[in-house]
Amino acid sequence: MVEEAWNLHRRRRPCHRQDAGCACDRRFLEGCRLRNDGELDAIDRRLLTLLQADARASFTALARDAGLSRTAIQERMARLEREGVILGYSARLAERPKAPAIRAMLSLRIRTRPCATVLDRFRGWPEVVACYSLAGPVDAMLIVETEDAAALSRLVDRLSAVPGVGEIETAPILAQSVRAG
Repeated sequence: MVEEAWNLHRRRRPCHRQDAGCACDRRFLEGCRLRNDGELDAIDRRLLTLLQADARASFTALARDAGLSRTAIQERMARLEREGVILGYSARLAERPKAPAIRAMLSLRIRTRPCATVLDRFRGWPEVVACYSLAGPVDAMLIVETEDAAALSRLVDRLSAVPGVGEIETAPILAQSVRAG
């Protein structure tokens, strides 16, 4: 495959230097080594690291930092998206400037199966930041945010009233020690 890529490169884009070992030839060939076995090579890992640092980086900036052409970066990103390695792009938001909120982790035990039918009911609840389905003694973990302790208590009461919800354990979050990204 590398030899075919080399010939394609030579036919379509004459190199600015005539010696076969120039840097642009090596970068082009590296970009052609797309893996079909689903594993990430060093360039894919570098690209993912760059995207995690700045998901808004342009193809040109990513190409410069990864040492590839802009086209090679676009092809790699399209492949990583197609293979489900890159699921999407998001924004990290600053903490809300409103009054201090109480964040808590709620451990739920669900009485009915499948659990997903019960957990789907929490979709759209403004207090629910995240909902995780778990294996083990706890069926689900909810990360919630409320204005104060009274609002947290009311939320737990609302959750308890949902059919299929069993025990609920509340653990207020005191501090966030590590933040991804």
